[in-house]
Amino acid sequence: MAITGSLSEFSLPEIFQFLDQGQKTGMLTIRDPQDLRTGKPFLRYIWLLNGRVVAAGDRLDKKGLAQLIEQRGLVKDGDRHELERLISENSHLGLNLKSLGILQPDQLKLLFSVQVLRQVCALFQVETGQFRFDASVELPKAEMTGLSLPATETTLMGLRSLKDWKILQSKLPETSSTLFKIMIGESQLRLDASESQLLKLADGNTSLKKMAEQLEIPIQKVQQIAFRLIVVGLVEEVPDIDRGMSSNNDDAIAGVDNGQLPNTERTEISNAFLQSLVGFLQHKA
Repeated sequence: MAITGSLSEFSLPEIFQFLDQGQKTGMLTIRDPQDLRTGKPFLRYIWLLNGRVVAAGDRLDKKGLAQLIEQRGLVKDGDRHELERLISENSHLGLNLKSLGILQPDQLKLLFSVQVLRQVCALFQVETGQFRFDASVELPKAEMTGLSLPATETTLMGLRSLKDWKILQSKLPETSSTLFKIMIGESQLRLDASESQLLKLADGNTSLKKMAEQLEIPIQKVQQIAFRLIVVGLVEEVPDIDRGMSSNNDDAIAGVDNGQLPNTERTEISNAFLQSLVGFLQHKA
């Protein structure tokens, strides 16, 4: 079974949240015929096991991790035959090299950071293109270090490193919105200080603008932090129901009581609010 779509319709954080919550296993392909940043084709493969990212690369010959090991000079000449054997057998490369004493735990962590985190973080800079998730693909064990990370936590790390938020600007919560905590108990995700602070203020009453004032953080930064918490399923955005409505509701009610229609300029609800509310209710459903 394969799921396909456009990154203009579904952002990478939304895709990762779906794969994590659904505990999906398979291969996610991100393809852009012409990356707007470089003008060249962009292609990445992300492999997941039960919603956890286990490997990433730009090739399908099962030699990406081995090449990285070679480039880092982590294998001696006398151990190369073991490396080649494990690749040919499509065995768990990282774990086997560790059990043979060829690689150390710290070296596996370094390899995972370079092979997976660095490449996944780069995906958040892709503005256009297509995605495809195929659950029928056999996972390439020769590309695995033996380490993994939940897709949602990978999202957090990727968004933290994002320098240009232009491609996600339209998805950021409104400054007048509040946040409602939907998690039960303590979060299993490793949050940074700013994320933890904002999570504590998610009481359904404090607007993002007020949060920014309390924390003395620029409002744009607060919107970005809030977005991170939203896409990993810790909070929900609650639109400001008073936004765009008449400030003199008593006059409007009095007009109705007298059989008069209220002034539309004074009771009109903004389109932005309606769209936000509809999206919120659909999400709750």
